[in-house]
Amino acid sequence: MLVFFSDEESRVPLIIFAVAMLLVTSRVFYSLNIKDSEVHDEVRFLDEWSITFTEETETSSETILMGDGAEEDVEFNIDLTSFSDGYHIGMVQVKILYTETNQAIGDDPCDSVQASLAQSSYPAQWAYENNTLNGGSTSCDEINLLLQTYPGYSGETYSRMAHNEVIALDEWYEEGFGVGQLDVNVRLDVQRSQIPTQDNDNDETIQVDVTAVAFKAHAEKLS
Repeated sequence: MLVFFSDEESRVPLIIFAVAMLLVTSRVFYSLNIKDSEVHDEVRFLDEWSITFTEETETSSETILMGDGAEEDVEFNIDLTSFSDGYHIGMVQVKILYTETNQAIGDDPCDSVQASLAQSSYPAQWAYENNTLNGGSTSCDEINLLLQTYPGYSGETYSRMAHNEVIALDEWYEEGFGVGQLDVNVRLDVQRSQIPTQDNDNDETIQVDVTAVAFKAHAEKLS
């Protein structure tokens, strides 16, 4: 080294080479030990959060008188005005109720009622496998339908890893799901008594209840 430095012609290139090596070494050290350590720290300091939900419900009801063979779409306008701030509509439950109005007179059988939620522009998860979009009854039993509106919502508690509370809840902030007009299609076929002298009815009173289930998500750090 002393020989090289003592030689004026080799001294300048050697100094340039030494400076270049120092810069490269400093760059590699920064990349491995400082910059990347920030990424590793972010992963290392992820916390586990428990995600829970509180729910509020709002029910709207319509009663209709239908004749034999009739089909009707019952409209319901669903919004967030009845719910507290920060709530989103997670699902819609539909219940259809009726009784045989002529049973008191004799042995007139229960009428046949069919109900369905037909896919429309109403913002919901129409393809969700656990939906119940169709149902019917010929025995005066209530008919229950279910439509998930917010993606992935079930109301069940779960846990996830996240840096902070905001990120832990990021999938539960979306607006618009479940807000709009929902149509419930109802069809009636009157079942007549087999007794010739029976006073058969030719219509039925049907009640349709639509319950919007709204939720608000909460995060609690576990570790």
